[in-house]
Amino acid sequence: MGWLLKLILFFLVFSFIFRTITRFLFGGMIRQAQQQQQQRQSHHYQRTRPSDGNVNVDYAPKKESRKKKSSDSYKGGDYIDFEEVD
Repeated sequence: MGWLLKLILFFLVFSFIFRTITRFLFGGMIRQAQQQQQQRQSHHYQRTRPSDGNVNVDYAPKKESRKKKSSDSYKGGDYIDFEEVD
C-alpha cells in the first residue's frame, strides 16, 4: 500500500514541476504570439473600417435581364390517364 501512495505522490510532484517548467519556458512565446495576433486583427479592423461611417459594398451581383423564355412560361404537360395493370 505504501508504494501506491509513493507512486501517486511522484506523479503529482512530477506534473506540478512539468507544468511550472513548461509555463516558464513557453509562456513568453505564447504571450508574444497572442499579442502579434491581436495587433494584426486590430490593424485589419482599422484599415477596413470607413472613417466617415459610410458602408462600402465590395460586391454587388450582376443584374440579369429577365427575358421571357418559352421554358419559363411552361406550366406543365398533358394529362395522361393511368390504369393499373394486374
